[in-house]
Amino acid sequence: MAKRRFAAVVAMFVVAAGTLGTGVYLNRDSPTWQRILGTEPVIEVVPTATDQLPVLLEQIDHTLEYPDSSTSRKTTTALGSVRELVAGHVELLTPGALQARADAAAQAAESAPPLPTSAVPPLNPAEVAVALARSGNGLLDQGITAPEQEARRLSGAGIDLVFASRTLLSATGATQAQLDELPTPSKMLASGSSADGPSPSPTASEDAAASGSSDSGPTTGRAAQALMPDFVIASCPVTDSGTVDSSAADTPSSAAEDVEASPDSGVLLGEVIDASYRLGYAYDVAGARTSAGLGATARERSTLLVDFAALLEQQFDAAHDCEPLRQPAYQLPKDAAANPMDAARSGEGQLALLLRDAGAAQTGQARAYLFNAAWTQALLTRQVTGTTPDFTQLEAAAG
Repeated sequence: MAKRRFAAVVAMFVVAAGTLGTGVYLNRDSPTWQRILGTEPVIEVVPTATDQLPVLLEQIDHTLEYPDSSTSRKTTTALGSVRELVAGHVELLTPGALQARADAAAQAAESAPPLPTSAVPPLNPAEVAVALARSGNGLLDQGITAPEQEARRLSGAGIDLVFASRTLLSATGATQAQLDELPTPSKMLASGSSADGPSPSPTASEDAAASGSSDSGPTTGRAAQALMPDFVIASCPVTDSGTVDSSAADTPSSAAEDVEASPDSGVLLGEVIDASYRLGYAYDVAGARTSAGLGATARERSTLLVDFAALLEQQFDAAHDCEPLRQPAYQLPKDAAANPMDAARSGEGQLALLLRDAGAAQTGQARAYLFNAAWTQALLTRQVTGTTPDFTQLEAAAG
């Protein structure tokens, strides 16, 4: 009797195992069969531009370790400055990465001898410059779809790296044509922008006259103003009292009504408008106080900035019933009387930072448009002042 029961139990197990085995056999797409056949899908994590930034820093360090790869003391000095810039952005975008990298290098040095020099040839300065430009454009591209605060950091770092690439390549004695071959943010933003709106025009050259190279941005050229997309506008801008104008309805609105509004979108765009009006006023005063040729240049710049601000303000009028932002007069810098043109130009860098911040509060084509505006505005700033805006600032102080 016991043997019969045992045989019955064994038979049940055999039937169950057979049924299960048949089911697994027939279902070749099951995880079990994928493991048996070695066809289990491998999920590949594509490294982002942020992930590759520490790798770029290692390449720069490796180049600096072997001065023979550098052509002159000038390029070695430029590489050192670039190294400091990249390290700062690595720490900003990936806090703690530098320390982790140093710890990993120390452990590797203890466990294995260093590779011979010939095994890992260093990049030359021109190759580093190209890597910088590509990395900068990659960060900007990543910033197009990133959350607002991260988009500020990514776009600022991207623009910084592109400027660094041009400075480094210039130090090698590169020609203007070679500089123009470097990837620029305008070209990347134009090719990678949304298909549902107009794309910014590509910029040509950094070191040519401002009217020729940086005129693809709305604060630097007429053509880009005609391509202005609809912006998300959550509220009216900050008024002179320092509070958000509450004359509009409580419900957020925007010219692009199908896009969710960032809470800061209206305030940040309002700061761009205010800075443009202020800068336009300063150039208008400079035009009246300088010689004929320089005065005409100042008045032309004033008109362009005021027209840009007015176009933006029209979108506020369409979305909300806001108070007018343009003031009859603005306070000028202390040295405006003695150096009116220099005083006006001193505000160009701040406008670039404000455009970057406003762009981060937008999405899609609107963000790409304002990031392009920040790049071309920074380009113009470097041309007329000799300095590059500090994009490590996450919030530009309102003027």
